Amino acid sequence: MITAEENKKLTGVSAGTPLHEPLAKFWYPVLHAAQLQDRCTRKIRLLGEDFVIARNGTNLLALEEKCPHRQCSLTLARVEDQGLRCIYHGWLMSPLGKVLEAPNEREQGGRQRIQMRTAALREAGGLIWMNICADEAQRAPFPDLPWFHLPADQVVVVDAMCHSNWVQSLEGAIDSSHSSHLHSDEIVSKKAGDVSTAVGAGMQLQFTRPSTDKHPRIQVRDTDFGFIYGALRIPTVDPDKWVYIRASAFAYPSYVTFPSADTLGDLQVFVPVDEEHTHFFYIRFSTRDPLNQLNLPAWSGLEPGKDVDDNGFLRAAALPLWGQDRQAMAQGKSFTGLVGVNLQDIVVQESMGAIVDRTKENLGPADLAIVHFRRLLLETAAGKAAAQPGFAPGLSYQGLKARDGLLPINQDWTTLYPKDSVQWQATP
Repeated sequence: MITAEENKKLTGVSAGTPLHEPLAKFWYPVLHAAQLQDRCTRKIRLLGEDFVIARNGTNLLALEEKCPHRQCSLTLARVEDQGLRCIYHGWLMSPLGKVLEAPNEREQGGRQRIQMRTAALREAGGLIWMNICADEAQRAPFPDLPWFHLPADQVVVVDAMCHSNWVQSLEGAIDSSHSSHLHSDEIVSKKAGDVSTAVGAGMQLQFTRPSTDKHPRIQVRDTDFGFIYGALRIPTVDPDKWVYIRASAFAYPSYVTFPSADTLGDLQVFVPVDEEHTHFFYIRFSTRDPLNQLNLPAWSGLEPGKDVDDNGFLRAAALPLWGQDRQAMAQGKSFTGLVGVNLQDIVVQESMGAIVDRTKENLGPADLAIVHFRRLLLETAAGKAAAQPGFAPGLSYQGLKARDGLLPINQDWTTLYPKDSVQWQATP
């Protein structure tokens, strides 16, 4: 049972909360790289702090959002060779947070004492990544994620802003049992003898799995990057000999994988914007083939201009019940009345309210991964250094992938992660 005080610790991310500093050590995607044009600015909110980022040729810079003079927003600033110049009084700020010029002042001595807040930026995998930890020595290593070195046509990224706390958004991703219901229109449980698939436009529109078991047994194993967890289900064929495993991975603090085809990788990232908002990224990549025929935005329900507005929020949020098609539900055409795996996830998380009251929950064995995740965060909030993964020397994320398959009933499910093929622990 989670107490009100524990719930406050779990969900707080702004400065002064127990999790702010531990979470600030990590790198988060904040924007598609193509969304930041040369000599342009964008406002970014991360862990309750506001920054303005800008591209200046081949360089990126990030400063606290408000000008130190009169607090004018630097999203309005001119991007110049030396930094950002506020349009209000012409103050010029360097990428290091120093005031280089205060042209409206006769005496310039006072500006020397000003030090603006800065953040680190990296561009990788088609995204801009941000780290707001002021002490560079305390920052987590930049994660070299599996799709960073793939051709652009083998990667598809969609994203959305969610009206929900990052913890409840992420908990939805590590909850394996909900897929049997919430995603039952997209993830089809095959009965014995079924060979049907749904294929079109060069892509598989539905996932299938050889099980109709809706109450999986959950097992969790800690790793250097977080933990892996297995959802064990009874298969539709020879259940006395085999067990169907869906093994996923959680990489601290915000990455979750789920099973897909052998040559595909599916990764979700949950970025804590503030206490009541999450920036969600969904990445699908292929290690072999182009994904130019894969209409992932439509399949996920996060198609730009159609499903999300200019600010990234769901357009359906303005509709009664998020536009749920009750007629399709009544006619047996849809279990949920919602189209799109990621849209379904976001809708149910938003329906809980911005911050869910966990004191009213009634968890069971199927929620073991969620319980494990909460324990990890609460240990981190309590200042237990050993509870914060992601800093092990030589830690590799190249094998960060979920797996599924049929295994002999007595075989350890973690054998789906052989160390010689998937480096889910630190390299020697």
